[in-house]
Amino acid sequence: MFHVLFEDEAAMTRQLVDPQQHITTQIFAEFIAYYQTHGYTFVTPAEVLRGLNPAGRFVLITFDDGYYNNHLALPILRRFGVPATFFISTHHVQANHAFWWDVVYRERLRQPLSAAAQQAEYALLKGMRHEEVDEYLLTHFGPDALRPVSDLDRPFTPDELQAFAREPEVVLGNHTAHHAVLTNYQPTAAQQELAECQQYLAHLTGSEPVAVAYPNGNYSPAVVAAAAHVGLQLGATVEAGKNYLPLPPTSSLQLKRFLLWGDQDVQAQCALFRTDFHLKQLLRPARA
Repeated sequence: MFHVLFEDEAAMTRQLVDPQQHITTQIFAEFIAYYQTHGYTFVTPAEVLRGLNPAGRFVLITFDDGYYNNHLALPILRRFGVPATFFISTHHVQANHAFWWDVVYRERLRQPLSAAAQQAEYALLKGMRHEEVDEYLLTHFGPDALRPVSDLDRPFTPDELQAFAREPEVVLGNHTAHHAVLTNYQPTAAQQELAECQQYLAHLTGSEPVAVAYPNGNYSPAVVAAAAHVGLQLGATVEAGKNYLPLPPTSSLQLKRFLLWGDQDVQAQCALFRTDFHLKQLLRPARA
């Protein structure tokens, strides 16, 4: 599971985007090389749904949100000959809106809060619906708060995303229209968020996604039912862990994922992810 991708360490130090996992292209390439060296096959959601050999070793690479900086992954995917799935929040693409956590990250560099207050602010925003989040950002940080400030923090444009989706290494997935934390919504509204994303990506690419990544990893029986209702067959959470084959029918919309951290030993993390026992202190939660 990945989010932001930096060209190098210098790009990270510009502080234009929440660094999240601190992943550079070099680290991303090291991650892929590790698993190829250890006999893993990289797969797409469609291949998972068709059925994988339980005796095999497989990796499904995912990127959440729809950052334009994710295009930096493409030369690496081509070099290694592997696919990745990019989960897109489509309203951000259509409106060219910044992601709320990047807005808060930049603004709190200028208007610092205590660590406890920062955590409380993030928790507050994660508990809101998307229109409430936008209102909060505009009220607290001004009329330009939703405007990206660089190529690092902006989403793909529609034309860029359409061209990106044509690449054979690229699969697009559903991340709701507004990066909506779906457990904050009534079932009909959650279903609408998923349906809007499905419809836009189908319009853009000619086919609807089969996979969803739940924003912030939040899901419930009602959210899973909403995903199934709009035709989604594979769902990714942010719960840490391996997914064992064959996948039980009840787990295909509740897949676990690992977060790789660029500020920790990459090889050690990759080795840990392969085991059946995981040290929870190394599996830090994602911010958004």
